[in-house]
Amino acid sequence: MKYCPNCNQPCEDTETFCGNCGANLNAAPDPSAAYGAAPRVSTKKEFLNLPENKKVKNEIKTAGIICYICAGITLLASFATNTFPLSLLDVAILVGLGLGIHLAHSRVCAIILTIYAASSMIIGIIQTGRPSGYLVLIAGIFAVIYTFKAEKLWKQYQQV
Repeated sequence: MKYCPNCNQPCEDTETFCGNCGANLNAAPDPSAAYGAAPRVSTKKEFLNLPENKKVKNEIKTAGIICYICAGITLLASFATNTFPLSLLDVAILVGLGLGIHLAHSRVCAIILTIYAASSMIIGIIQTGRPSGYLVLIAGIFAVIYTFKAEKLWKQYQQV
């Protein structure tokens, strides 16, 4: 049993072409394609756009989008409870950190978001006796996990 150098599907030893993608199984491997079948890239952003990194990129993007949604909910709730001027700081923090995570894949923003969410949740429990803001905490935890995973994959890719 051998594997296709293009799509990594299992192929019989007697096959000449991949039944999945049609690649020539007897062709010499392309030395420029050291990371799977993808061409070499020079930036982390290009690296995260490679198909094999789609899951990591989407998880980071999702964490950022959750921040935007929570910022919107906070803004709407502030109008309903007449706490608008005070809530603008929370909204600005959530949007800013969400942008840092979503667009820059920033590990620092992910860590700050997690600390911010955890401290806000603790303060909320102390003040009201019930947890609030747990969605932001979950988004922060996922952002930390996946931004660190993206960095680890990028460093491994650079060493190849």
